[in-house]
Amino acid sequence: MTEGLMITIFLCLFFGTLLFAGLPIAGAILLATCSIPLLVGSGTLSFTAIAKEAVIGAVGNNVGLTIVLFMIAGDFMAKGKLTEKIFDTFAYFFGKKRGFMPIISILTCMFYGAISGSGPATTAAVGAMCYPLLVNLGYEKFFSAAILVAAGCLGMVIPPSVPLTGAAMLAGGGGLELTPLYKIAAVNGVVAGGLIILFAYIHCVRTHDGDQAKINASVDELRKRSFGEVLRESIWALLTPILILGTIFSGIADTAQAAAISLVYAILVSVFIYKTIKINEVIPMLSLGAMKSAGLCFLIALSRVFSAGMTALDIPKKMAAALVSWGLSGTALIILILCLMLLLGAFMDCGAAMMILVPLFAPIIVKFGLDPYTAVTSIIMCQAVGLCSPLCGLCIIVMCPQVGCTIAQLGRHVIKYSVLIVLVAMLSVIYPHVFGFATDGARIPKYETEQSMTQQVESVKVASVITK
Repeated sequence: MTEGLMITIFLCLFFGTLLFAGLPIAGAILLATCSIPLLVGSGTLSFTAIAKEAVIGAVGNNVGLTIVLFMIAGDFMAKGKLTEKIFDTFAYFFGKKRGFMPIISILTCMFYGAISGSGPATTAAVGAMCYPLLVNLGYEKFFSAAILVAAGCLGMVIPPSVPLTGAAMLAGGGGLELTPLYKIAAVNGVVAGGLIILFAYIHCVRTHDGDQAKINASVDELRKRSFGEVLRESIWALLTPILILGTIFSGIADTAQAAAISLVYAILVSVFIYKTIKINEVIPMLSLGAMKSAGLCFLIALSRVFSAGMTALDIPKKMAAALVSWGLSGTALIILILCLMLLLGAFMDCGAAMMILVPLFAPIIVKFGLDPYTAVTSIIMCQAVGLCSPLCGLCIIVMCPQVGCTIAQLGRHVIKYSVLIVLVAMLSVIYPHVFGFATDGARIPKYETEQSMTQQVESVKVASVITK
């Protein structure tokens, strides 16, 4: 077993042990990072210089700012009741058709996921409104909860996604470009959501789930209002994902600028149009949102230091060489990585798995000649399935109190929908030309140009001598 592989296994086991012992994620990453110079006998001065450069790079990268702005904008959109407006629009047209109420709930999850970028937030916001409605209309409670959990976790995939945006920064080598990454993730998220819709429709048609008389009465009550009135109320909510993704994909604004636009838009709509937020609540909400996002930004900074240390040690190169010597193909490698993400998602926080493994595997993926954009998107999709895990999945945890069941009871019904998401993730990396059309011309990180730790140690020593 090579030195790089042994160090990697030790770091992963050490990190996992710290988490299992109850240490916070930030503390586990910090201790794992500090152990790197001890493993190779490198001086504190050299590693401090590497850490400093990594943190400066993280601060100078606007991806961190993008994450903060989208998280705060998501808070305003959640409190602004945009979800209800989106649901009413879909229900007005399609509510009476058999199986379409669950489909409308799934579509609402996808729209809200594109707005909030958070799986648990999507499940909480849409589930609180749609689950009681579906049950009251005669749909089976576990079926209703399962589709909301599965569709809610797609908030991690459908842009602008906070985990996806963070993974772009953690990929190392200067990071991945967000626009092509967003395009691929949007396609993957829509395909996965489409499969969930198809299976939900088949379930309703086959089992005749839902009380059609109650469904018709509910839609008739909504249709007592004119379509113009419903559209006037919902158009501002429906325009939100179009505004965000449209400005990014058209090149009008970069991701940070689009995030700022979405925040301003959410405030204006919530305060002056829907009037669901009072103007004196804006500043406190901005302050609270900034404090909530500070922890994530701190984690990303620590992870950048960890990534820099791993790269400086040439660990990704050594691991790639070891895997090549084992005779693994690129397809087998990425499937192995995805299976590992699924396994970790069942036992640990999805964010922790991303923080520790994306910086490690991204360089190896490039070394094997694989497309890092489709690979990172698939990794995030498999992490999203972790949100549906019966062990620690946040989406299931959020939904269980509403259903009044245990995590295991709901988890059994969510599994079949989770498999659909994993299937899309696997197909995306096996056939990247189908999903990776947006990466043409996108910059691929050049990991081989980075200095090794030995070279950086020497440069720091020379600099210190000159200073003296």
